[in-house]
Amino acid sequence: MADSRIAGLYSRVARSGPPLFFPDPEHPTHFNFDQGLAAPETFPKDDILRLSQEILERDGAEALEYFDAKTGYEEMTFGYRGLREQVARRILQRQGRDLGPRGVILTSGSVQAIALAANAFVDPGDVVIAEGASFPYALRFMETAGAELRAVPLDDDGMDVDALERLLATLGAEGKKVKLVYTIPTFQMPTNTEMPLRRREKLLALAAAHGFVVLEDNVYGELRFDGEPLPTLLSLDTSGLVIQTGSFSKAVVPGIRLGWMAGPPDAIAALAAVRQDLGTSQWTARVMTEFLARDMLDPHLEKAVAVYKSKCRAAVDAVRQHCGNYVRFRAPRGSFYLWLEIDDQVDWARAADMAAREGIFFRPGQRFMDSTDGRQFLRFAYSHVSEQVITDGIAKLGAILRECARG
Repeated sequence: MADSRIAGLYSRVARSGPPLFFPDPEHPTHFNFDQGLAAPETFPKDDILRLSQEILERDGAEALEYFDAKTGYEEMTFGYRGLREQVARRILQRQGRDLGPRGVILTSGSVQAIALAANAFVDPGDVVIAEGASFPYALRFMETAGAELRAVPLDDDGMDVDALERLLATLGAEGKKVKLVYTIPTFQMPTNTEMPLRRREKLLALAAAHGFVVLEDNVYGELRFDGEPLPTLLSLDTSGLVIQTGSFSKAVVPGIRLGWMAGPPDAIAALAAVRQDLGTSQWTARVMTEFLARDMLDPHLEKAVAVYKSKCRAAVDAVRQHCGNYVRFRAPRGSFYLWLEIDDQVDWARAADMAAREGIFFRPGQRFMDSTDGRQFLRFAYSHVSEQVITDGIAKLGAILRECARG
């Protein structure tokens, strides 16, 4: 508990609430489906160890400095140029956009990239629009920047862009300026939906017509194990209004804490202008530079995605077998999650309490949305646990749902 005298000196942001974290379970956890983390069995530990050693032997003290003296101070804002060049090269190969190293800024995970974007583009009173269920940290960053947050509904195809168009008209009639739209079009978190091409194209047309930034969160974009890839918003953009975040924390290892924001250089310059942390680690950035330069990322992703496909299949089969009469969901085509809607025949308050006592830990849907319209959801993360834990945990959850079904 903070001392009452110092608490009276908190800033507006500090007074807005405690740090955004999720509480630990009240009971011992046996089936932890809470966090969306890369599977530890996919971590390329030997590669990272070898590359780290090689870099220290090759570069010596240079790898442990704030920046590379040959490049200069720009690396204290944009990050290690070698990695930015590799990320830009991959974006050109995969998305057809030639952004160059000044079109990429390295960050401590994609979370910091979103925070920088909020500070770079949002002034107090600006309207920011996001999907009706979304990444809580991104919303908190927008709020602390002073944004007026508005939500657009989601359906089975992600953001309802027709509803966005109507909201833009309403806000325009109120004399309000929309500054930024935050969206996760590919494997939306938490719902794992995908925005179809027609909606992507319409969203970009609306951005061009109304002049707002589109922040495309693409951290799960390369974790596809089913279906054909869809073009990213960045790849489709002709207005220069799209910025896109990505992360090695999801694709490779969480502890690397390296992400990025990519987009037109004049957009990325705004993020650099508000940065004050002296950049990211030279050492880890050089490790990932070699990981990309030696074409190690794609073979790693192929192996990792196969793991997630197998775990997803185990989770989907178990939910259908044990919970099928009591939940609704869509089988994912990628990423780490199932989004389950609990049938209203289930006394969910009782079921959730029983699940907690059985050590089943998941993330309630209300953590991602302001309003559920009376419906109950849960996000189930299958990525970080074994298939045995998945099937056993879902079987127990199914028994609880049956016991708590009304009638």
